[in-house]
Amino acid sequence: MKLRALFALTFFVPLSAAAQESASFLKLGVGARAMGMGGAYTAVADDVNAMYWNPAGLAGLTQRSVGATHADLFANTRYDFFGYAQPTRFGTLGASAAYLSQAPLSGRSDTGVPMGNYDAADTAVNLSYAAAISAVPGLGLGGTMKYISSSIADASAQGYAFDVGVRYAPPAASGFGGAAFGLTVQNVGPGMRCLNQTAPLPLTVAGGVAYLLPFGFLLAADYKYRPYDHPGEASFGAEYQLLTSFALRAGYDSGSVTSNGESGFAALSGFTAGLGIKCRGYSVDYSVAPMGELGSAQRISLAALF
Repeated sequence: MKLRALFALTFFVPLSAAAQESASFLKLGVGARAMGMGGAYTAVADDVNAMYWNPAGLAGLTQRSVGATHADLFANTRYDFFGYAQPTRFGTLGASAAYLSQAPLSGRSDTGVPMGNYDAADTAVNLSYAAAISAVPGLGLGGTMKYISSSIADASAQGYAFDVGVRYAPPAASGFGGAAFGLTVQNVGPGMRCLNQTAPLPLTVAGGVAYLLPFGFLLAADYKYRPYDHPGEASFGAEYQLLTSFALRAGYDSGSVTSNGESGFAALSGFTAGLGIKCRGYSVDYSVAPMGELGSAQRISLAALF
């Protein structure tokens, strides 16, 4: 049946034909702030979205935090993320979930007979923990466990993975105040198997640096290594904070470049932009990323500290 072939395509290579891997949706970034900075967030990771980028960043939270992101991607694909983090005496606990949904897909038999529409979806449910290392001020360690599920019509596959990360933000007294360094390994786990095929998860090793300059300028850079996809991806981001309540952002992600001779807005593939507003513990962020002939990916995030 063509439906089986369609599931194999959707499950194993939902986002790119660059490599055969399962659960590629795990590479989609979360948080409009992070995505507006080109995804250069491994070292920044100072909010609830750290559960995705670098769980060690949760160790720096001093208040309960809740956040949600909605993304409109290409081909009627939507991606949603929700996370909650709770600091305790023993470290910070976090729970989050991500859900990727696509417009109904048309199924046909091997003879071309229509078989109706089928829904396709990918889900990840995550539990995170991070703690500050008292012997080294500014150092945090963290990890995330993931349950992963992909489905289309009556076919499905499940799996699990974990992330580990470290983040170091030297105290001002060290002479390196304003700097931050991050390292994380994501999606470590066995490959997912379906329809007698097994494909690896999108293993990622990411390192990043960030530096907060005077007058609210934040600069960040990441390098990501993905053995089953692009051999290496560089991301750069900047944020300018105005009066602590308004921020402008821009970035570049080499792994998102899809431009192939397009002109105008489509030729800006790889570049990102965004803005954010904060007021009394609440924040709203927006980002946009051109994706060549696919259009653009837009994200909006809401978050609160309490």
